[in-house]
Amino acid sequence: MKYLKFIVIIMGLLIFFGTATIIYVVFDRFFSNKTITFPENNELKRLNIDENSEIINSNISDDKLILTIKLNEKYQIIIYDLKTGKQLHFFKIN
Repeated sequence: MKYLKFIVIIMGLLIFFGTATIIYVVFDRFFSNKTITFPENNELKRLNIDENSEIINSNISDDKLILTIKLNEKYQIIIYDLKTGKQLHFFKIN
């Protein structure tokens, strides 16, 4: 009987602290002031994309812009930093 009471108390504490942790994480993400500051308009115009290229996919992840571009049956993946407006990586896929 001693062990059953001990296990019930431990499980109750785990449920309490687990619920408190989940509530803390939800409120922290909901009320956080994380904002993305985009570069000036003239910096956004400097994206080096050819005129004949077709943007297949675009994603924004954290502060990165990820573009998948198709040009003459060849694919390119370009990663830009949105904070600085500079190109970070360039990959060619044949």
